[in-house]
Amino acid sequence: MTPEMIQEELLELQKHQIKCDAEREKMIEVIAELKEDVKDVKNLAADIHIMAVNMENMQKTLDNAVKKIDVIEKKDYTEYKERRKIIRDKIISGVVGSIVTAIIGILTFILTKWKEGGM
Repeated sequence: MTPEMIQEELLELQKHQIKCDAEREKMIEVIAELKEDVKDVKNLAADIHIMAVNMENMQKTLDNAVKKIDVIEKKDYTEYKERRKIIRDKIISGVVGSIVTAIIGILTFILTKWKEGGM
């Protein structure tokens, strides 16, 4: 091989080396970006897991609240029915008591007048 051929071959190798170095730098940058992206994805996955756990806890709390509200509503409805029954019974008792008192009053008046010799 002649010195010019060797020199030409060296120039070709240097050009190839420069091209390979540039590609290597690009690959290193891409790998660094990918590492950063993987780190971000891992952090995001951890945050999503925490959110899922918190949502499960919120759902349990909401379910418990709904159960307590149902109990309160049923209790209120039961109390309403009982109070309504008590009020109805008192009204009926008052009306019946008034009628009985009126009947006794009328009978007493009639008996008093009859004893006096009057009717």
